[in-house]
Amino acid sequence: MAALSPQQIDATALAGEGIVSVLSQAPGNGAPIGGIKVSTKSGWYAARPSGTEDLYKIYAESFQGAAHLQRILVEAQATVDAALALPPSAATSSGLRP
Repeated sequence: MAALSPQQIDATALAGEGIVSVLSQAPGNGAPIGGIKVSTKSGWYAARPSGTEDLYKIYAESFQGAAHLQRILVEAQATVDAALALPPSAATSSGLRP
């Protein structure tokens, strides 16, 4: 499974809100989180490769409710699918958001 990096995420909004961060390291100690975490003011999702299957798992949380969470999940899946479709060198050279 290909690695996913913040540079591959070209979305600027998630579930109607601006993305405030795209991380691949823990903010407290800089340790790798094994994927990415995309955050807005009202929710977030994390995507990381499965340890046992050739797929990415997406975890999410909404601070607004179930409908907002569903929107985060749908948009996260589309964003991750698009990012994984690009070769890593294309994401870096295309000027996608770090």
